[in-house]
Amino acid sequence: MAETVVPLVLLFISSLASAFVVTGIVKRTSEHIGFVDVPNERKQHLDATPRLGGLAIIFGFGFPLLMLAANGQGAAVIGDNLSYLFGLLAAGSLIVGLGVYDDVLGADAPKKFVVQIGAAVVLVLFGFRFDLVSIAGEVFHLGALGVVASILWIVGVINAMNFIDGMDSLATVVALTTAVAFMIIGVLRDDPMSLVVMTALAGSLAGFYPWNKPPAKIFMGDTGSMFIGLLLAAASIAQPAKSPTALIIGGPIVALALPVIDTLIVMKQRFGGTAESLPARISRVVSADRRHIHHILISRYGSAGKAIFWIWLVSLLFSGAAIMTVVQTTKWFGYTAGGVAFLLLLVLRYWRTNVGRASARPPGGTG
Repeated sequence: MAETVVPLVLLFISSLASAFVVTGIVKRTSEHIGFVDVPNERKQHLDATPRLGGLAIIFGFGFPLLMLAANGQGAAVIGDNLSYLFGLLAAGSLIVGLGVYDDVLGADAPKKFVVQIGAAVVLVLFGFRFDLVSIAGEVFHLGALGVVASILWIVGVINAMNFIDGMDSLATVVALTTAVAFMIIGVLRDDPMSLVVMTALAGSLAGFYPWNKPPAKIFMGDTGSMFIGLLLAAASIAQPAKSPTALIIGGPIVALALPVIDTLIVMKQRFGGTAESLPARISRVVSADRRHIHHILISRYGSAGKAIFWIWLVSLLFSGAAIMTVVQTTKWFGYTAGGVAFLLLLVLRYWRTNVGRASARPPGGTG
């Protein structure tokens, strides 16, 4: 692995530089043609802000990977993992098309779910799926249930990353933290393709961050958040060395616990507690509101910086837990760290305090 350090560093730097430069170009172009996010009751950023930043993230991710393919060693890694790469390209193309359509024209929930499920099916067909379930040391083969679980997981992560993109830089920070965790896991599991893909993603997000930090000059939009969600979902169930992937409470999926758990809590709150008809309750599940953790914290503290810090800390704990659970000697430390992160998430969500005001205006975001 030591001989790959220099190419990986160069990949990270080139992804960072590409994303940074192209974000500026996309920002000016979006402003020129009027593709901007206008403030409203829910999206309370103060100025009209370009919303196609996801295109710059995707370019910063993809262009350096093409350059890496021209390198002998890089080409060897890609050549040995063509199924991995083709799966990402095919599914990613569907998600990028959906994201651009949604950012420019707007797409309703049914259209989004149809395309997202299609992208998830593509990944599953290329081997991104759960084959086993591990419970208390016992292993069970999932069969067709593994396909269903994998599709639900991929679609869920795509939407969880989309929903958490509700405050300037929040989705960028959470995704960058998770991508770095997956880089480390790629090293520990001797999974060079996941390591390469996550290095490119981390570099691209690092290059995008200066444009997206509060107050954001550009948003990643659904194009960026859904594409990032797809990549992270794929990395969390990638199969290194063609070994079966087990559906377990541990491993890489723990790194994505924050956006997934937050989304599940919000969906439960939206669905339950009323006498409305079932179709109305289902419709409310996919309707935007202000129940997510970032909405709660910005209302409590009245500070974007504090809200982002606490959410990033929880994400960091989950990412650290994910890393530790893939190593046998630190597995139980990982479970402990994951439990601490989960408790902290619940405290942040449900702890009542008089600090802050409910009317505080959070800066930016599109989720």
